[in-house]
Amino acid sequence: MTELPHRRTGQAPPHLPPLLILLVTLVCVAASACSGPGTADSAEAASAVRESGHATAVLTNDATALRQRWQLFGASQILTRRCMRDRGLRFLVTSAGPRPPGGATTAESIGSRSAPGYGVSTALGDLNNGPTAQDRYVRSLTTAEQSRYTAALDGPAGQVAPLSLPSGASGTYATGGCTARARAELYGTVRAALEDTLVPQDVDQLLQRYLATAPAYQKALERWQRCMADAGQPVKTPAALIDSLRAEAVRGASAAKLAPEQRAAATADQHCDGVSGLRRTFASQREVFLRQQPARTRARLEEVWQHRQDALTRAAALLGQEARGSLG
Repeated sequence: MTELPHRRTGQAPPHLPPLLILLVTLVCVAASACSGPGTADSAEAASAVRESGHATAVLTNDATALRQRWQLFGASQILTRRCMRDRGLRFLVTSAGPRPPGGATTAESIGSRSAPGYGVSTALGDLNNGPTAQDRYVRSLTTAEQSRYTAALDGPAGQVAPLSLPSGASGTYATGGCTARARAELYGTVRAALEDTLVPQDVDQLLQRYLATAPAYQKALERWQRCMADAGQPVKTPAALIDSLRAEAVRGASAAKLAPEQRAAATADQHCDGVSGLRRTFASQREVFLRQQPARTRARLEEVWQHRQDALTRAAALLGQEARGSLG
């Protein structure tokens, strides 16, 4: 059994609990679509346009997406703490770090040109500096206490449900315990919460395979690489560049060192993106890729978008309540 990695371009908060244990199978899923005449054609065409836009939004990792992930993680932690408290147990909320800036550049989108940067913070060094307070607390419990605590948090070992992904990968996820309860309160169901992360991640991996052989994208990437090398930034991809800065932050780089490096890299990246058209080409090739996907895959991305909007509404209300409570 293997666990799917996090999305290539995401900035997921550290120390996230395992989301899904996946078993890669040889199951192939086929999807077909029918179309009727007359007004049915128009309705399906309108639906296809809507699904395409929402599917693109789900797969887009820009500053807005980073902020949404930050918000959802914080809300999930609060709900888990409440559930554990109801069971007479302690749960220490793990910080997701500072809120990502609204103008951050990502591997898929160009952000603020007046303040170029990727939103990489020196706080990553503190957040990844050893076990979290929650981890340390659990380790301080006796073996018997740890067993009871884990059962309350994650549910009984056998309380699971199956989940398959668009690529054909499949596995199971826990449906019991406070972690699952928090996910269900935020998204409506535990399954919807898992799909919000895993379905886009799975489709993104399929997209990367497609881009690896897409001539237009590869030519734009080569232009970007040459431009970046000329600017003193010899990197293979925007994602690799951002990952290198994040690695520096995790190792404890000072703000005096990290800030100018990040600004110089983002400035060069923005210039070279304009010269190469890399992100514009990426976006257009992603649309081509999505049009080639089975109807069921596009429908699942639409479902993810709908559930995410509901979760974001609940998260905003929850975080607002917490903020008012802390001021009171």
